[in-house]
Amino acid sequence: MEERLGRVLALSAKAARESFDEQLRSIGSSFTTYLILKHAAFYPDVSQRELADRLSIEGPTLTRHLDRLVADGLVRRVRGDRDRRVSLVELTREGQDHLDRVEAFVTEVDAEFRAMFSDEEIRTLFDLLNRIRSRYGRYPKEEHVAYAAD
Repeated sequence: MEERLGRVLALSAKAARESFDEQLRSIGSSFTTYLILKHAAFYPDVSQRELADRLSIEGPTLTRHLDRLVADGLVRRVRGDRDRRVSLVELTREGQDHLDRVEAFVTEVDAEFRAMFSDEEIRTLFDLLNRIRSRYGRYPKEEHVAYAAD
């Protein structure tokens, strides 16, 4: 009996994410922390609601993560200028420093991950994964990633 492609894809993504999270824990971070800090840095003055939408998580789940990141001094919540009911998420200096350390580490992890594949396979993998995101995801085309040879 042939394995279902969707199941293999889901299990592969789960295995890769768990490995990535384990590696990030070794430097005092996590995949969730990395994603939140990366988005907060890339989208300055992002609201909590927008951040939850961009991360495809529920508001209460993001609130729990942000509470922890605020307590750790990595982000702060700031009231919006136009609408005081809106909480904006900003990186602190410590948050930016943490993100910089994680980014350097992620570059190494990514190089190890890419070493499993040839350049041609990486190009194909990017194309295939973007096709899946286009078909099933909520991501605009401009947020698709492209293969970039190092």
